[in-house]
Amino acid sequence: MIALPRAAYIPFRRDTGYDPAVEMAAAFLERLGACAAAIVIVPQKGTLDYSGPLKQYARNRTVLTPRNSNQSPIGLGHPALVYAPALKELELATRYTRDSPIAVVEDQFFSCARWADEIGAVNLVELRIHSTERSAAHQRILERIDFAGDNGLADAPGKRDLIRHLGELAEIDALDKDEILAYQLIRGKYRYSEFLARLGEEIDGFQHRS
Repeated sequence: MIALPRAAYIPFRRDTGYDPAVEMAAAFLERLGACAAAIVIVPQKGTLDYSGPLKQYARNRTVLTPRNSNQSPIGLGHPALVYAPALKELELATRYTRDSPIAVVEDQFFSCARWADEIGAVNLVELRIHSTERSAAHQRILERIDFAGDNGLADAPGKRDLIRHLGELAEIDALDKDEILAYQLIRGKYRYSEFLARLGEEIDGFQHRS
């Protein structure tokens, strides 16, 4: 038997909606033996009312949102079912799951495909394992952006370096905002959503000027 990755990705499908995706995510966590300890991560508590299977799955479980996570006594390292995340919820899920199983139900307005590529998730709709292939030059530039870290947004020399690295990505036709953010989220040192949001703004600004 082939071992499953610890991460699952259920891309949004307009023809089926969210409920079947939640059931697939729950089945994935069950198969890994992670269901009993799993938490639920959603944009806000009211999100539970939009899906019957999600509301049922969340019953008697810890439900985290970006707003209430700082008040939660739950420790890190829990499996998680993540529903309709944007960047804040993906960052929260990455922080709380660490190396534990995670299943992400994609929202129609925010693509998680690059996250799936970076973490090596199994796509439960397309039945394939996501992965990334990069040239050595591409990888080095992403590492340099990570190395620049917070200095890339906090001081003039650091911001200058960040802009140079974005230009280097553009030169090799690899300037992809979603990929840069996913790399930082999964492999980088600066993973907090505030930093990622600011980095995204810098990328948007660079693309607008180019």
